[in-house]
Amino acid sequence: MGQLHTYDEVLSLLLQNLPSPARERVPLEACAGRVLATAVEADLDLPPFDRGVMDGFAVRSADVQSVPCRLRVVGDVAAGDSAEISVGLKEAVRIMTGAPLPRGADAVQMVEKTVQVGAGLVEILEPVLSGENVARRASEVQKGTIVLRPGQRLSSSKIGVLAAFGQHTVEVFRPPRAVIIPTGTELVDVREIPGPGEIRNSNAYMLKAQCAALGVDADVTQPLGDDRERTAAVFEEFRSVDLLIFSGGVSMGDRDYVHMVIKDSDARVVFHKAAIKPGKPILFARRANQVILGLPGNPVSSFVTFELFVRPAARVLSGWEQGGLPRVTARLEAAVRHKPGRLFFQPASLRFEGPGFAVTPIETKGSADMVAFCEANSLLIVPAEVTHLEVGRTVEVMLLETFWEEGFENEVYAS
Repeated sequence: MGQLHTYDEVLSLLLQNLPSPARERVPLEACAGRVLATAVEADLDLPPFDRGVMDGFAVRSADVQSVPCRLRVVGDVAAGDSAEISVGLKEAVRIMTGAPLPRGADAVQMVEKTVQVGAGLVEILEPVLSGENVARRASEVQKGTIVLRPGQRLSSSKIGVLAAFGQHTVEVFRPPRAVIIPTGTELVDVREIPGPGEIRNSNAYMLKAQCAALGVDADVTQPLGDDRERTAAVFEEFRSVDLLIFSGGVSMGDRDYVHMVIKDSDARVVFHKAAIKPGKPILFARRANQVILGLPGNPVSSFVTFELFVRPAARVLSGWEQGGLPRVTARLEAAVRHKPGRLFFQPASLRFEGPGFAVTPIETKGSADMVAFCEANSLLIVPAEVTHLEVGRTVEVMLLETFWEEGFENEVYAS
């Protein structure tokens, strides 16, 4: 057996061999959370006219430099009015927030600094400068300006920008269509009580939930038994989906048929196996524009390799420029011992402590121990050549989704 590729090498191979994301045009109300595929230009100036930004009185600033002074109120203007009224010498117009500035006026004095006196008169108590409390036309955005760039995720505020510039339909990247295929004769439905040698099909539900967290809707097939001909038939059946995810069948056992079927097909295997723990048997292949990822069958290995490989692949296919797990450095709170040779992604618990982070390794009983692993909110990265990490050392940590849900968010609200 030749030397295994490192994690960085296989991740680079994965990203270099992904097809371009597909595009589609969707209604504005359906594009929240999607990734923008084209630049968006302002189709008008914003604001499209000089407007008041306070309730008060539109005035000529030169008339109110010596205060208090009285001005004749010649009309009202509200948001939505055409503002055909004008302001002349020693005159004022009552104006509402967002209303167009009347001709002749160059400032607005807020209502709190005025007093209504008599019929049709207002007393200005403080002076205003030209342009004060006024938003000039195009002061925010000029027509033709790029306001949103391709690759940006469409958050609620960006949806507001799209609406402001008339983008009633939007060109976005389409998330990949995915199918998850669990394998193994030992798998039974979650409603059943496993018999001797059987286990419940937990990976299917776990992987589907991981896809959903990425905005990817994934179908799940019935488990494939350890049958080479059936595996080949199902592999061919799902030729048209964008992202095909196998769980199990990629190790070197006599009944691990997934990698054999893929290698015997018209798919091109980019890599099979990597110098990582857990997840050594990870497989990536391309068949035309289809992305195929074979994950190990043990639950912890399946979860971790999904996060390391399926996540960045699915994110890039959804239009993101990159999509790996974010990383931070942290102070190690407990020693780690490690058998050198493979990069180890140790489940861990990360928390804020003072100005930085502290991380505690979580011990599991192996790649099937999801009960212990599910307490992890991060992955502690233990370099391949390291035999131990001492307490207090600065280490690198990958953040799992649960960190934001159970760690960061709770810490922020607690503060």
